[in-house]
Amino acid sequence: MAVFSETKVGTLFVVEATGNPQMVALTRTSKELFTTFIDREAKRQGLKVAINASFTDLSLWDSVKIAFSNDPLDPSESKPVGEVIEEGKQIAGSSSSGKFYFSQNTCGLDRFSSGQGDPPSSSCGAVGGLAPIVVDGLPYGTTNMYSSGVPPGAPVTGDVDPKYQKYLVQKSNAMFTALEGRGATVGKVAVGYSSAKHKLKLVIEADGDAKGIDAEKVRTMFTIDSMDNAVFMDCSNSATLWFDGKFEVKPSRHKDEYLDVAVGFK
Repeated sequence: MAVFSETKVGTLFVVEATGNPQMVALTRTSKELFTTFIDREAKRQGLKVAINASFTDLSLWDSVKIAFSNDPLDPSESKPVGEVIEEGKQIAGSSSSGKFYFSQNTCGLDRFSSGQGDPPSSSCGAVGGLAPIVVDGLPYGTTNMYSSGVPPGAPVTGDVDPKYQKYLVQKSNAMFTALEGRGATVGKVAVGYSSAKHKLKLVIEADGDAKGIDAEKVRTMFTIDSMDNAVFMDCSNSATLWFDGKFEVKPSRHKDEYLDVAVGFK
């Protein structure tokens, strides 16, 4: 049985789990607030913690409608970015091969992975369309960084030729760079896993937190804890954390009306 703990690090919420935590993907299927949906489903499925997950696209018309109404959108009116997998079935979203995923590949085993492209179709639970923090032990950031001895011509950003890859110690990523550029006060939602410690870790910062930290410092929280895979979920005012029966962080009113995808752990 998994053991969960929640602590505050400054103004950040940090949730850790050991002892075989299990991942569950949740998708809103009726016209209701995202927080109403999470609260009900988390309790129904016996979850200990749940966070928002996928980025969400809206049409121009639906964006205008959200701005001037106080009613939730029907789930058919919003489009999760990236595939959402639950027990080997795609339950929402679409392919986002250039982005990253977080997955529990096999039900019953506390092994979590991340990678570029769509999640494995056989995943026990997975979400795609995300931003990388660490993938198979390689940190991501705003620039490519190399160890000593790298041959001349190694690119500072972008794709890295195979002849430089063995020197690569940090890989650049546009989504990470965009989040870092928004500074310390923007909301953050991140999840990672240490295969050495068999530990799951979540870091959540409420949007607008004047004492928050930037994306690079969030990355450090994962790397110093031996997390070999970690990703950012949708951040900013989408940030949501439900823990042990109550919300610690809620999304903005407008986001609450159209976000669709959450992940939970038990």
